[in-house]
Amino acid sequence: MILVVDGNSIINRAFYGIKLLTTKDGRFTNAVYGFLSMLDAIREQVKPDGIAVAFDLHGKTFRHEMYEPYKAGRKGMPEELAAQLPVTKEVLSALGCEIVTCPGYEADDILGAYAAACEKTGEPCVIATGDRDSLQLVRKNISVRIAKTTMGMADSVLYDEAKIKEEYGVSPKALIDVKALAGDSSDNIPGVVGIGPKTACDLISKFESLDGVYEHLGSPQIKEGVRKKLIEGRDNAYMSKELGAIVSELPLKIDLEELKTRKRDDIKLRALFVELEFFRLLKKYGLENAVLETPV
Repeated sequence: MILVVDGNSIINRAFYGIKLLTTKDGRFTNAVYGFLSMLDAIREQVKPDGIAVAFDLHGKTFRHEMYEPYKAGRKGMPEELAAQLPVTKEVLSALGCEIVTCPGYEADDILGAYAAACEKTGEPCVIATGDRDSLQLVRKNISVRIAKTTMGMADSVLYDEAKIKEEYGVSPKALIDVKALAGDSSDNIPGVVGIGPKTACDLISKFESLDGVYEHLGSPQIKEGVRKKLIEGRDNAYMSKELGAIVSELPLKIDLEELKTRKRDDIKLRALFVELEFFRLLKKYGLENAVLETPV
């Protein structure tokens, strides 16, 4: 079982889901602590043999080249969170996780690349994320856990093919077509003006795909007002489909067997927990006695 984590999504949820915590010298630590809490909860549920954590890189991606306003208007990462990103990666590496980035691509695409590698080999794969973009990747052996916080406790909701069909009325792959019509304001993907998620799901459920919708524009199942919007927004719909589709062919070397061999570095992890003043975690991770061996 391989666990692939959407690092940017999880760290954002951790940062905003937990009140600001600081060390005695004023270093912010809530995002690091929250990330570990969410990861531990999912690890307990999944019991993976290997963990890869995907992160975005600064700079534009191929989607910006396709559509310059992509993700325009998003607020930058708060300084309090940005300062915690490097140390979060250090902690994850010490835990034995593989940190993965890819220039020109997003973390979502890295998730897609690992999902494709698992699908090819038949290796079960769980994707942990805080948003729903990755639901399009769900397959027979690929599931998604949407992280959340319930009553202050880290938790997640499992999405498999049946759950997506029940909730959206379409297949996982067809969610790309739903987004093509409905757009996504958080990523500034335009979609078709005037078509919301409910109408988009209904159309894709009836006609199976974006192509199917446009091949049946004359159908009596499509109301005249919706038909007019679809005609006017055709170009945006197909562009939005390209923007919203997670790609899986990346210039990455993915070795699932090597991933399973990665081990925890107790010395490094102990030092980081002491530095971050995560003293409760020392006992949880079985490192409390080892701390005494190294002066702080």
